[in-house]
Amino acid sequence: MWSKSVLSINTALVFALALGMPLTEVSAKEKARGFIVKTKNGLEVRTKDKAYSVKIGTRVQYDFNRFEDVINQTETATDSDSFFRRARIEIAGEIPDWSYKFSYNLTDSASVDVLSVNYEGWGDMFEVMLGQQKEGFGLEDTGSSKWITAVERSMPSNAFSVGKNLGIRLHGANDTFTYSVGVFEENFESNAHALDRAATARVVLRPIYKKKKTFHLGVGYTTREGQFEELSARLGSRGGEERRANRIRAEYDRGAIADRSTAWNLEFAAILGRYHFMGEYFEGKLEGSGNAPDLKANGYYTQAGWVITGESRRYKKSNATFGEVSPKSRSGAWEIFTRFDVLDVSDSAAGRLTDIDGGRGQTLTLGLNWYVNQYVKVAANYVYAKTERNFGGMDDGNAIAMRFQLTY
Repeated sequence: MWSKSVLSINTALVFALALGMPLTEVSAKEKARGFIVKTKNGLEVRTKDKAYSVKIGTRVQYDFNRFEDVINQTETATDSDSFFRRARIEIAGEIPDWSYKFSYNLTDSASVDVLSVNYEGWGDMFEVMLGQQKEGFGLEDTGSSKWITAVERSMPSNAFSVGKNLGIRLHGANDTFTYSVGVFEENFESNAHALDRAATARVVLRPIYKKKKTFHLGVGYTTREGQFEELSARLGSRGGEERRANRIRAEYDRGAIADRSTAWNLEFAAILGRYHFMGEYFEGKLEGSGNAPDLKANGYYTQAGWVITGESRRYKKSNATFGEVSPKSRSGAWEIFTRFDVLDVSDSAAGRLTDIDGGRGQTLTLGLNWYVNQYVKVAANYVYAKTERNFGGMDDGNAIAMRFQLTY
């Protein structure tokens, strides 16, 4: 078992070696390389032979949400929130056989988001990433928040999200196959001490892989040991800093807790020119400690999108996720989509030590995205939510979610 201090020391040493080596002794050949400065998609400085590079960028997402009825905790009222969902400074770069990435949150949480190095000397199919990173479980959760289609990820993706943690991960990709397998422990910014250790794996096959025609089939699994209190997700809308949005939830009460969590999923995705499709199924449980019962959940989503202006969604085979839409004209690119998702926690053992909220929830999301240019995206979503069990006498509701995004 690794300790957090060992992981932190190892990460620091790798960074020191990787970043320090090219600076300690500079040969005449290296002096003659010359530099290129680019300002597209961030400020980048690299050598002409592309051996060394550093890139500084930012990610800012400002959201406005308005929600009512079953989505809202405050009965007989409509609530709204506006807030910075994400505001990050990002640094990435390369040296021979290595790449590195650092991302820092500037919101109220003020925390390290990513701090990792990646060894690439064994080729594209055998890369090793060390440090705080995404574990890689699920298509939607593995993808960047910059290019998710809806403002919020689906309920099952949120309920089974594994987040970013400290660990070591072996991964690789070619045109047909992408895989990732790693072991992790809690990220060093967390004070919850909830995760002792985890093992997570994901495999994706692409029977067809072309620029505007791709089919994607995937499967993932994660097993986790620690302290876990609930399986839950918001009903399609984030409540902002006041946390006023309801959640579909199965949680422990009276001090009960789970000491193990397992989950698996199936993935499907396709790009057909200007059309794109994706869907996932999730199933998992928390295994109660002592006399505590198990909590179970399952869910799925299906999503379809159409880029009206004719562009295609980018597909990134390195981590088998969807990327951006790059506008072809000065008027930008326009995309419409619809998503239906379900999260069901009603099979969880109800009793003195557990609370079940909502039971089964489902949402229908209709959305419009405007990719103004390569830096700016504006999104507007309408969400209709319905629950199996009432919240305050209500079992359906509506929400509007909007986002202004700047990435550079």
